[in-house]
Amino acid sequence: SSCVDGCIASDSSCATAYVDGSYNIATKEFGYGVVMFHNGEELHMSKSFSDAEMASMRNVAGEIFGSMAAMEYAVNHGITNLSIYYDYMGISKWCTGEWKTNKEGTKAYKAYFDSLKDKLIIHFQKVKGHSGDEYNDLADELAKSVIF
Repeated sequence: SSCVDGCIASDSSCATAYVDGSYNIATKEFGYGVVMFHNGEELHMSKSFSDAEMASMRNVAGEIFGSMAAMEYAVNHGITNLSIYYDYMGISKWCTGEWKTNKEGTKAYKAYFDSLKDKLIIHFQKVKGHSGDEYNDLADELAKSVIF
């Protein structure tokens, strides 16, 4: 998988991340899955959370945390160009300001995105969820695996 905008896969300043979130109604846990491509490697990240405030947003909480995890990974590994593939519109809309941030979780997400503006160029790419996109489906599976 290569980076967009003329960046090639062997360029270590570029990365691509597929992010997804999941929610377990029974346990009120949410989680994220991230499939990251960097330096020709495929990396998998996933984590679960139980935070009542964030859990009210259900799987969206996982989407947000997954996107932030991808951004954090990028900053920590000297990546300056990150493409984030997502299936939930808010992942880009809150960052670009097209959607208002009303909840603590969305406010924190936008603030985090804004804090990285000088370090990281982020390209948001929408993919259709559950449409057979291999890496979106894998991110979804990773998100589910930590909460079910």
